Amino acid sequence: GGGGGIGMSIVWRREEIKSAVERAASVAASAFGDEEVYVEKYFPKARHIEVQIFGDSHGNVIHIFERECSVQRRFQKVIEEAPSPALNEELREQITSYAVKAAKVVGYVNAGTVEFLFDPDTAKFYLLEVNSRVQVEHPITEMITGVDIVKTQFIVAAGEALPFSQNELEIRGHAFEARIYAEDPLHGFVPSPGKITRLLMPAGPGVRVDSGVYEGFEVGPYYDPMLMKIITWGRNREEARKRMIRSLHETIVEGVTTNLDLHSFVFTYPRFVKGDLYTRFIEDERIIEKMKNYKRQVMRAPPVAAGEESKERKEEERSRPVDAWSVASRLSW
Repeated sequence: GGGGGIGMSIVWRREEIKSAVERAASVAASAFGDEEVYVEKYFPKARHIEVQIFGDSHGNVIHIFERECSVQRRFQKVIEEAPSPALNEELREQITSYAVKAAKVVGYVNAGTVEFLFDPDTAKFYLLEVNSRVQVEHPITEMITGVDIVKTQFIVAAGEALPFSQNELEIRGHAFEARIYAEDPLHGFVPSPGKITRLLMPAGPGVRVDSGVYEGFEVGPYYDPMLMKIITWGRNREEARKRMIRSLHETIVEGVTTNLDLHSFVFTYPRFVKGDLYTRFIEDERIIEKMKNYKRQVMRAPPVAAGEESKERKEEERSRPVDAWSVASRLSW
């Protein structure tokens, strides 16, 4: 498979093997000029957990803890978080030591990611791959450790030693990343090219946005349709999750269809709230079908009369706690 799960397929029955191999070989030949394929065991309830590593030319190799990337669509990551809610300290020590050991064996230099599948039933890790570059999801590692991964890459590339040791690193809080794509989840995640006519990005404490788009930006049909990454940090997983929900509601993208509603739905979904995740979460939980049903119910809901709506809003405002920010916002400074 290539980046983002290109060429990957699941074989459920013996008679499907031949056609699956031929299909994968065809994709590999056209995309990479090499029709070789490989076969590996499939875990239906596996979690995708990766370890951020860093090595320098002085023989130092460290890890910067793990990230979980189990919420995916078409074998491509959609939501990431750090640290993984699936790991206790013993399992964390196990997976990070595997990653560091692998990097030391090959004399690895640079930032990199060692990716694993984790089988919760057996508590075993299975190596997926090593990405010898900075990953899309690296910001959540930066958020929970304070390490500037890209800056450290320049330091190591200049031949200097890593500016920190393993003992100096610790996990502080929790972070999420939501990949915002110009695509339509309700219609097979088909890309949605076009011009962004209005754009409003979220902000606030514990919120970071990595993006390269702007109002008037033309989203083309030829490349990955990612528009931005929304990253939130909190003192714990729940605080980071709630900040993400608020950030998603603040974000406005007009002119193209996005997966913002998918993220809003997933981040409030009970199983996600519990941290009970796996790579087929979206498919097996029938997230898209449930989103469609929810939208149909909202559209069928009877409209609220203007007088009733005004009355409800006043009642809500009376019961809402007063805070300094809301008071200050009404002052004409």
